[in-house]
Amino acid sequence: MNIVFEQEEIDHFLRRINVTPSAISPEYLRQIVSGIIEHIPFQNVSMLTNDWIRPSEKMIKSDMLSGLGGLCTVRNPFLHEFLRELGFKVRFVSSTISEPDCHISLIVNIQGEEWWVDIGNGFPYFEPIRLGDKSTKVNWFMSYRLESVGDRFFVYHKLNNSSWKINHHFSPEAVDFSIFNRMHELHYSVPGWGPFLVGLRINRFWGDGGAIIRDERAVCPTGETVVDTVDKLETWLNEWFPKSGFMDTVDIRSADKIWRRERSKWYNGNNC
Repeated sequence: MNIVFEQEEIDHFLRRINVTPSAISPEYLRQIVSGIIEHIPFQNVSMLTNDWIRPSEKMIKSDMLSGLGGLCTVRNPFLHEFLRELGFKVRFVSSTISEPDCHISLIVNIQGEEWWVDIGNGFPYFEPIRLGDKSTKVNWFMSYRLESVGDRFFVYHKLNNSSWKINHHFSPEAVDFSIFNRMHELHYSVPGWGPFLVGLRINRFWGDGGAIIRDERAVCPTGETVVDTVDKLETWLNEWFPKSGFMDTVDIRSADKIWRRERSKWYNGNNC
């Protein structure tokens, strides 16, 4: 992977995520990560409506710079290349969720310290975690932490009043981006292999709130509601995703039809 940025593109993106250019540091990394989580949607709308095509490097760059956003397959590869362009030392690592090599994560080396970063899992990991740091990171939505077992690190989640659960785990060893080829192929061609062709996922999070779509469930600072028609969905999204690049670009009506159609076919096929 080799995405090249012009200086004006770097400046444009930092402005979009409300980050001021700075020297390489853990704090600068944290600002970039939290800025993307707040201002660039995690979403599968473009996946549903783009003929289920694996995103090219050109698409990855364009979708993130424009504010369209995307999934793990767009967000973490973009961040890898963007951080590298800024002067960070960064590498891909492979995470296991449902099976090995099914999620892209990053490790960033800053002055000899290794930091785990993930803006592609749909959760508000606002704070990168230094490998070896066992402390719990807490925000309004969740708590999360890393635990090392042997040569792997386990990402634990605690949502609301629930108990701690393992979300995924990874080896900190560098991998080539091609190791994710199988994941890309299945994600973009097999409904039900993951949730993204048989459901709707859109979110962004900020320090004290967030806007989250999970199928027909919508959660925002004013409460939880059901968006069971495309008109309700569009109205809700226009309120909570006002920044240019997303709602003025995507085809929400087509995406809504596609995920419902594929969910029905997948459900019927698995319950016949």
